[in-house]
Amino acid sequence: MTALPQRLSRSIAVILLAAGSWSAARAQTAMESAAGQSPPAGIRPDHLLSPDYLRLVLGDTRAVLTAPAAWDQEDWFIAAGATAGVVVTAGFDRTIRDHVQAARTAGEDRFMQHWQNLNSLYLLGGFAVWGELGGDTGAKNVAMDGFATSLIASGLITPALKYIIGRERPNHTAATFSFRPFSGNYSFPSGHATQAFAVATVIAEHYPVWWVQGLAFGSAAVVGYARIEQNAHYASDVVAGSLIGWSVARAVVHRNNGPRNPRRLSWAPYAGGKGCGLLFYKSF
Repeated sequence: MTALPQRLSRSIAVILLAAGSWSAARAQTAMESAAGQSPPAGIRPDHLLSPDYLRLVLGDTRAVLTAPAAWDQEDWFIAAGATAGVVVTAGFDRTIRDHVQAARTAGEDRFMQHWQNLNSLYLLGGFAVWGELGGDTGAKNVAMDGFATSLIASGLITPALKYIIGRERPNHTAATFSFRPFSGNYSFPSGHATQAFAVATVIAEHYPVWWVQGLAFGSAAVVGYARIEQNAHYASDVVAGSLIGWSVARAVVHRNNGPRNPRRLSWAPYAGGKGCGLLFYKSF
């Protein structure tokens, strides 16, 4: 398959997911308008390209990375359960790998090659543009939370764990559990699964419509399966990456939905009869 059809197939998949999200957004906006409500801005700034957003991302990063210091017994119990789930899955890594590779077909292989490379950052960019141009607060919220989550989960946490753990990929070794810390082996956890579930969770949190959630998480699950089918990851790599993306996304969304600081400095575009520019203002 040539490069053009490959790019086209990836674009179509992104458009389908975006279309579902737009449709849900319009339906939710209509319901909220009828009820006299609007999506909460929370502590998010009014615009993505502003110093306030950089401060928001830094705050989100600090909150996520320092969260374990404030965990209570229930939080540690949930973390232990998630860890146990990864460990149990690891016990079936060889069986799952052998089964999936034995059933691998040329058609499925081509599809998975394309699907695993879906760039969710383009989808978030679409939310950002739609939110700014259309004045859609919900879409802007998705973009802000999605970019922040991607940076924290896919840009910081997962790469650090990959480097520290150093698990060899299944297409590089016949041993299921081969670990060489700090060696440049990057199998555990899966970065593709982290990113896919991070964005899927952000969308699902903002658009709590069952079919949008199903579309978002279903698309992310296919990305995870594709990494196993391509023999690039074990099942436990995918489960771990998915849990990282899901948990970071929920933490970011819930934090950013919190009460806004009323004394912050904000800005907005200004256009008048004699010129245009930026208007800076501070509320008290």
